[in-house]
Amino acid sequence: MVFLQDCEELVLHNVLSKVGGRHAAQLSCLSKSLRNAALDDSIWASFCLADFGISAPLDHHGNPSPSFKAAYKTWQESFHMYPLPLVRRVKSCWDAIKSWASENFPELLSTLQRGASESEINEMEQRMEVKFPLATRIIYRFVNGQEIKDFDFFENEQLASLGLIGGYSFYDHSVNVHLLPLSEIFRKTMQLAFLFPSNKQKCVVMAASCHLNKFFFLDCSNSQLYVGTGNLASGEMMPCVPKELVQAVPNQQDALLLWLEEYGRHLHKGMYRVRKEQNIKRISLYPETSPLCTTAITNGVQYPLLYVDGEEFVYESCTNQLSSSGSAEGAFTFVPGSLRSPKGRPFDAEIAQFPVSLPEYIF
Repeated sequence: MVFLQDCEELVLHNVLSKVGGRHAAQLSCLSKSLRNAALDDSIWASFCLADFGISAPLDHHGNPSPSFKAAYKTWQESFHMYPLPLVRRVKSCWDAIKSWASENFPELLSTLQRGASESEINEMEQRMEVKFPLATRIIYRFVNGQEIKDFDFFENEQLASLGLIGGYSFYDHSVNVHLLPLSEIFRKTMQLAFLFPSNKQKCVVMAASCHLNKFFFLDCSNSQLYVGTGNLASGEMMPCVPKELVQAVPNQQDALLLWLEEYGRHLHKGMYRVRKEQNIKRISLYPETSPLCTTAITNGVQYPLLYVDGEEFVYESCTNQLSSSGSAEGAFTFVPGSLRSPKGRPFDAEIAQFPVSLPEYIF
């Protein structure tokens, strides 16, 4: 250590930058020269980027810090109990979702709640007698689900449409899934406890449709995420994430994080987009990219239009399918003018064949 004290400031700077934030903080306590070298905020800027993926001095709630060194200290104190690569991965996941929402669906951002504290998560685990996977804990340290106000979703369709996971509608069936905050996780899990009499699986409700017709369950015993089927009353559920991926990294992997990461990729690739119907915006889970979506042009019609320069005509439907894979195709018949007063011969706008199969990830 005597040797380090006698080194030039540039050498000390290089030494500190190589050892990482935690060791740099320890070394700065050993001598005045090392302490002075550690005052250089550029060192801590590189540590913040490497360990937590932040390029500005902010805490994990987005609040400004006076310096990168102060920001690093705040992040270290907040997440020292978790593997740093996992923390950075969760942060990247939320960054991807928030950046997409900021550009495409800013109304959604206001529903994301401030992250929960360690004590709040611990308290919820005790109340529910479960142990959340590490990744799930970190997910909720950044964002405590969506704000669920005390209102009737059926009476306020505008608020009901702001589900982070989006949804779909056909005929009189409407689904829009919200990521639940801790308080709602507890309440919904208690309401559906009858589905798991012994609760050996330690299942908790993590996300639910605003109309309570679709639920996602995290099994805290194996870290898998499930969605209830039409036979949910009998306890039937389907896994939402490939099993082999969930088990790839023991204790540092869970389906909820994999699920959100894949969902963020789908959003950025344009597979899922924001649709507006009757002045209500929502994320539509009907795929809009190939090969799950196809385009065909007949007589200049690419997408059915009711009026020239009018809004798109959107037809959404659903059907039962006995096998796990299949396809759909057909045609829309158009009449120039109107049925009562046609202005030309009817023609069919082809619906090119597209696959209908069980996806790897279910949203």
